[in-house]
Amino acid sequence: MHDLLQPLIHKAAVRDISVHVARTGLSIGAEAELHPLPDGRIGVFARLTRRFLGLIPRQVTVQVGVLGPHASALIAPAVERGEQLRVRIVGLTPEHLTSPGMGPEVHVSVWGDPRHIAVWANDGSSFTPPPLKSEDPAV
Repeated sequence: MHDLLQPLIHKAAVRDISVHVARTGLSIGAEAELHPLPDGRIGVFARLTRRFLGLIPRQVTVQVGVLGPHASALIAPAVERGEQLRVRIVGLTPEHLTSPGMGPEVHVSVWGDPRHIAVWANDGSSFTPPPLKSEDPAV
């Protein structure tokens, strides 16, 4: 039985953008991936079409940026365990459309099983529920 995906984060800003947004070919609705980085942050990666020798198109995975601290804290347990997440780009502001002094913006939406993410307590601390045991496939 497949679990239904529910919105975990409706719109999270991507920080430390490492690509030229206008030249990437990213669009709203494009798929993205989340992967843990060695420094403990969660990286946002997208598959882009690049041309080899200017002629041959090929797909490459490029890091777009990283999630902010609150979004990372919420999603980190699911990313580390390799849970199924659906990540889509839901907002883009390329360089030529930004105000002077402002940088480009990329926003993502994350969908998954809410039972597999960190839970926030009333005192501001977070804890991660233990992973659910797999259910008996005979049922």
